[in-house]
Amino acid sequence: MSKPTFATVSLGGCEGCHVALLDAHEGLLDLLGQVDYVYGPYSGLDSLPAQVDVVMVEGAVQTEHDRETLLKLRKAAKTVVAIGSCAVLGGIGGLRNLSPRSAVLEHAFGDEVDAKAGQDLPELIDRCRPVTDFIDVEYSHPGCAPETAGLVACLSAAIRGAEFEMPRRNLCDQCPRVKRKLLEHTQEFISDNVYALMELDDADETTCFLELGVLCMGPMTREGCGAKCTTAGVPCRGCYGPSRLEYEQGGKAVDALAAVLPAGALMYLEDLIGTGYRFSMPVSVFPASYQHDSEGGERDA
Repeated sequence: MSKPTFATVSLGGCEGCHVALLDAHEGLLDLLGQVDYVYGPYSGLDSLPAQVDVVMVEGAVQTEHDRETLLKLRKAAKTVVAIGSCAVLGGIGGLRNLSPRSAVLEHAFGDEVDAKAGQDLPELIDRCRPVTDFIDVEYSHPGCAPETAGLVACLSAAIRGAEFEMPRRNLCDQCPRVKRKLLEHTQEFISDNVYALMELDDADETTCFLELGVLCMGPMTREGCGAKCTTAGVPCRGCYGPSRLEYEQGGKAVDALAAVLPAGALMYLEDLIGTGYRFSMPVSVFPASYQHDSEGGERDA
């Protein structure tokens, strides 16, 4: 029996998800042993096969070239797997949605905007968008970059046609840091200030960041990464997206954390948009309300 064909493609992103896949090391040989790998991110759009069984897509849709590539892949593929925060949520690049397209181009090219536009550069679309704004996908796995074991498990399930579900609990369930005062029912603030991590003279390596007065996105973020950041000594910044999709990640951060951190200091000292929506801005209500979307936000396929 012939093996299923497998392709990977990178849209508007850093290709970190491909690096995460390579981090499987010898385990990658087991994965590739199940498939016939027919197309990669440097193969060129003209060499895309007319039919392929499973396609892994990383990166957000930032340009018309990204959009064209994605639509061709959807027509060619039986199964599409969206991998990484950019593909699933829009990712860090989605923070450009706070500015009009013209301002983004001017910031990048300055007085040479018109000259650069005349070169063979892909046309930037109005705003950064996740792949699900244009197509349906059968599987998805967020993360920046995704945990390698979870990424491989997702791709393996897609290749076999098996079920795959991401966890629905929040990161606090995986985080080893101890929560003491945070779990007490009290009307008093846990902290009387909001601190940057480097402002703490003696940060307890075992205590919950929120109890130390440091903004952490753990309560608003899906588990699945193994809490690597908080274990390593830095607060979560939310790359796995919301643990449940029925609320806005950034809005929930403000709503929940204002109850345990001083609301005034939280608003004044933290970049709440850049923190709360660092990875999920394109799937929030902000882009649609902040600027006119000439494409209407409708799917193309």
